[in-house]
Amino acid sequence: MRKDIKQIRNVLKDYAKVKADLNQVNFLPSPQFDAVSSHSNSNHAESKFVYHADLSWQLHRVEDAIDNIKDSKYRFIINKYIINKKYTRPQLCQRYDISLRSFNSMKNRALVEFAKNYGMDSLLNEMNKPQVYE
Repeated sequence: MRKDIKQIRNVLKDYAKVKADLNQVNFLPSPQFDAVSSHSNSNHAESKFVYHADLSWQLHRVEDAIDNIKDSKYRFIINKYIINKKYTRPQLCQRYDISLRSFNSMKNRALVEFAKNYGMDSLLNEMNKPQVYE
């Protein structure tokens, strides 16, 4: 697999893992702030709140990038094949009546569309550079 495509997939795999973890543990309870001030600059509840807010923002960013993919086939591949693993490659080849090679090409285009929407511009610029072989 191409290194650039693998990096894009890793963002989606991390997203899928966090979503699955959140579904299993039903996430953290809402943090409660103590009315009593502590001697440190922050307390455990604040740390949990910041962590929760950061995770929520990251998840929202990935979901927005997926939702902004214009081609519904690409969104379907991202959601049902890469993230949720509900379909296999042969099943999707049959669904779209295409060869495995065509499916892989379509999947890579879907990943590039996601990367554009997610803001992975530096990676996309690297992908467009001509390959130099020594």
